[in-house]
Amino acid sequence: MTTPVRSARAIALTVSLSLASALLFGCAPRKPISSPSPPFSNTPSFRLISANKISFLLSPAVPPKHPLDTSISFTIPANADAPLIANTCLITKGMFRVERDSLDSDFRVVLPASNRWRTSTIGLDEIDIIDQLYSFLAAVDQSEHAGCFKTANGQARDSILQNVPTRPSDSLFNAYGYRIERSGVNLKPNLRVKIERAYFSGTERSDKNYIGLSNVLFDVTPNSDSSLHFQQTQPIHYSPDSLAQTDREGSRDLAILDLKPRKHYRVLFYSHHVPTDQSFSAALIGSDDSARLDQVEETVRADANASCASATHDDIQCLEFRGFVTVTVQIPIELNGQPKFVDWSTEVKDVVPSKFPASLKIQRQFANSYYPVQFKPDDPDILDLTLVGGDRLSW
Repeated sequence: MTTPVRSARAIALTVSLSLASALLFGCAPRKPISSPSPPFSNTPSFRLISANKISFLLSPAVPPKHPLDTSISFTIPANADAPLIANTCLITKGMFRVERDSLDSDFRVVLPASNRWRTSTIGLDEIDIIDQLYSFLAAVDQSEHAGCFKTANGQARDSILQNVPTRPSDSLFNAYGYRIERSGVNLKPNLRVKIERAYFSGTERSDKNYIGLSNVLFDVTPNSDSSLHFQQTQPIHYSPDSLAQTDREGSRDLAILDLKPRKHYRVLFYSHHVPTDQSFSAALIGSDDSARLDQVEETVRADANASCASATHDDIQCLEFRGFVTVTVQIPIELNGQPKFVDWSTEVKDVVPSKFPASLKIQRQFANSYYPVQFKPDDPDILDLTLVGGDRLSW
């Protein structure tokens, strides 16, 4: 699939930020995609479940016959030298817990039952459960920093997010914890950042003043110490070519190459929080401590005038994208064995033939391996599944 180029009208009239990210745990050995057939098999898999006309996706950690009204639990390996102070590693935040049976056992994570997520589709209950989850994740990060788990660099947080039941269209929540009201999306290795700018002959941004477009691509690349940096994949492309002679804005985006490597990088939506007459639309922030990124994001959400100037510290990298610019994070997927990059929020229906293929099979990464996504062949909700990095589709 080739992502279509935005029209001049779309560029001229849209200032909202589009982005995506994906969670890639590593390159596991390729496994053949097996065709699920109802009733669902008892082998571990992602499963698309429909109940009371509401669909949600369960991770392979949830057993096939697990009751929908029973809490979800799984383990995180303990560090052999985990602190013995109980409240350092044991966490309770509403319906979310980290427990331990003994001093030599692994830690058990407990999440609310599947039906709590299914019924919490709108209203205050959903807000409460998500607020509890984010508070819980912040505490998990602190426990990880304290040496409770074998994991590092936010892997405990990622593991928990992957096991949260979600609607098919909310897969990005599993991959990054992204929700529209939370605005921040964590970048992962192997993603690609695309920056597009529209140019106008005057201050009025309209079709009649539109003169062209530029775009540039950067790969999110890991260093040997797992820190992230950005690598330019091509020179700035201008349309028309003559625009390169007069451009004074696009070259500013190359400042992304000057950002210092950090363990975590996050792209923030400014368009959700600031007036439309502001001159910036996105920011890229980085730190070795994910909790510091949470603090910066919270500052941005609380203050419409917040910017990199108020967020910059020795341990924070911050870059704003100003002007008429759109930042898009692209994710790598595989379609019938062919690797492709697609824009964030791409759904199954955007990449499969218009007539639903009965032979459609999907694989998704989970804990360093690939697992099939099981769904009933006549369930149209699979078409709403938002793709995440590493997904494999075949038909």
